[in-house]
Amino acid sequence: MSCSAVKPITLKGTMTTYSIQLVDNTLKVDFAKTDEGKPVPADGVGIVRDVQFLVKQMIASGQLTGGKILKIQGRISVLASYTLSHEMAHLYQAIAVSDTRLGAYVVVSSTTVDYPLSCRLDFETGEVREVKSHSELAAPSFFMAWEGDVLKVQINHAVQVDGDQIVRDAKAGLQQLIDSGQLKGGKLLKINGRSTVLASFVMAWELSRFYDAIAVFDPKTGDRGLDRYVITLSHTQDYQVGDTIDVERDHYQTVKVVLCGPPNTGKTVFRDGLKEAIFNRVDAPKDFYVISGCPDGDGCWFSETAQRHPELAQQLKKEYKAKFTPEFAAAKARDIEINKNSLLLFDVGGKMSRENELIMSEATHGVILAKSELEVAQWQAFCQKLNLPVIAIIYSNLEAETDEIQTELPQLRGTVHRLKRGEPVGNRPLIQVLAKRLVELACI
Repeated sequence: MSCSAVKPITLKGTMTTYSIQLVDNTLKVDFAKTDEGKPVPADGVGIVRDVQFLVKQMIASGQLTGGKILKIQGRISVLASYTLSHEMAHLYQAIAVSDTRLGAYVVVSSTTVDYPLSCRLDFETGEVREVKSHSELAAPSFFMAWEGDVLKVQINHAVQVDGDQIVRDAKAGLQQLIDSGQLKGGKLLKINGRSTVLASFVMAWELSRFYDAIAVFDPKTGDRGLDRYVITLSHTQDYQVGDTIDVERDHYQTVKVVLCGPPNTGKTVFRDGLKEAIFNRVDAPKDFYVISGCPDGDGCWFSETAQRHPELAQQLKKEYKAKFTPEFAAAKARDIEINKNSLLLFDVGGKMSRENELIMSEATHGVILAKSELEVAQWQAFCQKLNLPVIAIIYSNLEAETDEIQTELPQLRGTVHRLKRGEPVGNRPLIQVLAKRLVELACI
């Protein structure tokens, strides 16, 4: 692989792509919307530059004065995590980021014994609690290793742990690199792989002491045959936050699978179960990626949060919900088009609309989830119009007690039972068979 020159990106317009407000001692963050409720078009470059600009503006105006602890709540991308951490860690003795799955803030950086790294602050009571490590784990929940001059990170989906455990394992992994002499520091560090927001805060806090600038791989940008890295933090004039670095990719192959069908069939539950099933396979591509093609507020966080804190999940869904506009569809289609991961899974809304036609046109394979033969026929025709091969037709039956598999090849057909919110479905037989099929497609 070879590197191209750093390319500065100039922001256009005055509307920011991100929203940051300080309420009491909590920083409320989210992706920006217009006055009409439409999402502001954004990419990783614009977001990190806007995050840096807004934080610096709040510091200069005296809104962010520092102190013992800062709590951060809202939607944050991995790229923005690095920028937020770097811009504020020097102001506060501790930073804690919300984890809706736990109903608590998790401390991701700390220099005070009052708030140890990885401890939880309960949303409602504010109680500070340390949860013991999972000492029985055979492997850590978060890996990191060098691949040339790139630090590769990876969530270990073979173990099921909470966000605070991932924080501990990220810290331990970095310390191991330091102790072994593998982390020597330098001008620029490139990071690639799947991470969490909490782990990214830890990485930024620790690694910014060793490197002048950190560039993080953005799977939603770039061009065919190129991996694009975005500068997320810098304390050198040689690199500016928002600059990009392109690295030639030796191999380019991707399978992009769309989960489609009418509304109220359980697509979000099915998507999350399929995601879990693929992650748990030892032969799954390490760069497997899942996104939502719907502006309905059901992010990949929703299912786990709903299982533990259903009222909070519904409240956040309402806050995050946006309108399905042509602008949203065009932006989502572009995200899918330029994605270079070897296996991508995404879902779409339940209408055969021009917007979904635009988004689904970027898929390589389709999976239909429906309740009746008529619905299947309608969505088959819609996929045929897009020249999209349908590799699975699945009937959703809320009242059934077991899955039923009719055929596996050349087309998977069957029934999946009880796709109900709040229930884990990744171990359902039909979902396991589909997970195996998608992994095999990506490995051809």
